[in-house]
Amino acid sequence: MKYLHRALLSAVVCVVFPGCSQIAGLQKTQEVTDPVTQRPIPVLQAYDDSELAPAPDEQSPYPQQFSRSTLLDLLTAEIAGQRGQVDMLLQNYLKVARETRDIGVIRRALNAAQYIKDDAAMTEMTLLWTEVEPENVDAHQLAAFQLIKQKQYPEALSHMEHVLELEGPTTFDRLAVHAKNLTDEEKKELLNLYQKILERHPENGELMYGYAVLQEINGMEEAALASTDPLLKTSPDNPAVIALRARLLKSVKGVDVSLAYLKKQYAKHPDEVQVGALYARTQIEAHNFDAAQSIYKELMNRFPNTPHLKLSYALVSLENQHTQEARKHLEELVKQGQHLNEAHFYLARIADQEDRVEDAIQHYQNVTRGGHYFNALARSAYLLIRSGRQSEAEAAFTEARENLPSQASQLWELQINLMLELDDLDAALKLSDQAVEEYPEDLQLLYARAMLKDRMGLLEGMEDDLRHIIALDPDNAVALNALGYTLADRTERTQEAYNLINKALELDPGNPAILDSMGWVLFRLGKSGEAVGFLQEAYSKFPDPEVASHLGEVLWSLGRQDDAKNIWREALNTKPDHRLLNETLKRLDVDL
Repeated sequence: MKYLHRALLSAVVCVVFPGCSQIAGLQKTQEVTDPVTQRPIPVLQAYDDSELAPAPDEQSPYPQQFSRSTLLDLLTAEIAGQRGQVDMLLQNYLKVARETRDIGVIRRALNAAQYIKDDAAMTEMTLLWTEVEPENVDAHQLAAFQLIKQKQYPEALSHMEHVLELEGPTTFDRLAVHAKNLTDEEKKELLNLYQKILERHPENGELMYGYAVLQEINGMEEAALASTDPLLKTSPDNPAVIALRARLLKSVKGVDVSLAYLKKQYAKHPDEVQVGALYARTQIEAHNFDAAQSIYKELMNRFPNTPHLKLSYALVSLENQHTQEARKHLEELVKQGQHLNEAHFYLARIADQEDRVEDAIQHYQNVTRGGHYFNALARSAYLLIRSGRQSEAEAAFTEARENLPSQASQLWELQINLMLELDDLDAALKLSDQAVEEYPEDLQLLYARAMLKDRMGLLEGMEDDLRHIIALDPDNAVALNALGYTLADRTERTQEAYNLINKALELDPGNPAILDSMGWVLFRLGKSGEAVGFLQEAYSKFPDPEVASHLGEVLWSLGRQDDAKNIWREALNTKPDHRLLNETLKRLDVDL
């Protein structure tokens, strides 16, 4: 490639500085047009051999020298690259790589493809690289990586096996672990592929581990547990293998057997933090919180510079109601600048429970991201509003939307729900209007406003929003059902309601909410006999007091008073103050 670069460098210099076109050994004999600028580019037809000859270790196995047209392609590519036109650079290098199979050109094309994230080009070049250099571990690793991204598992594993045979570092274990996010069919395919490779390499521990993990992922826990037997003979001290064995013991033989195994492993490997932490977490799963706290304390003392152990110890202490102990370690994490979002969130919870409102607000507001962010924002806003600081709460939501524009609609929903929790329906509607104005086609915001209008008795407005959703998404079963049920329950437009609910049921036939709506609209159409089957199926799937109210009323209309009373009694036992259920009993003058 130095040969190529030297030639290109000379030519590029001439383009940038036209006055140097008479450099010794180079003669301008014709001109072609730059495809980008349409300016003439000098093309060199005669070269000085001493200037352009490749070094002995740089000679390509394919053309001994690049042709003039090839050099022109490469020159154009480099000029395009200098102008930031990486797409053109890539396309020219891809063309030359296919024609010449020169390893330097292939790598240059690969670099360009990686730079602009062109997966198709990267895959093509990595595969070409493996053809040109079949003994190159890096080429096979990269090819396997690209093929895994495209879910071409047989081809990817073939390259991984090449890496294995070349004694390079493989990733059979990591691929297996990440397989849990694949479809069932893909998981099964990977398992079969691993099995075949393992038959050819039966002593490879990484393959054995990956195969056992894939057995577990495919729901073959007992077989996976058996696969860990030979694995433990070759890798008895591997924390990942110990963790897999413990996990499978819990699935197959129960948590107590797993804990007994982990107790022995923890005693045997006191310096393996992964084993100790798994032992503590398994104690938590078994609801042995005191034991978990003791283990975390031991680990924390043994590994004082491991912040996540301190956080885990603090949270288990909090669970065990050792609040002072938890607070002490959470505050230490804050001082150390470690796990700040989690530490502030739980310090806020402690302050909140102790009614130290200002401390709670400050800690909640120090949660700036992570899984607790939305909860912290909502709770701090709630406390601010309760303290008469409404404008500060509004400012916090505004700032959050500015900082997280991709989640702005969810933040609107959060603020609206907060107003609903505070029973301020007018404020919630005002916020909903602002949100929908900003995001007029956001189905979630439209649906939330429709349900709010329903709660406020604004039937016309609710119908407008639901019809807007249906116009945007004609197969939205939730909106079809909501509108159909409302029309059936509150208007005389029962046939229109039936048509909407019928379509929703076709789209989502097992949904108990839609089954309940179908039963109710059939009852409203005077078809109680047809209605009862839908309502019984809905109630069997979702024994909710509202469904019970409908089912009981339909049974009552069919003269099955005892059956109706049994359903109502059952529902009242779970929720005695349910509004609709009590209104139904009062309207039908039923005394249970």
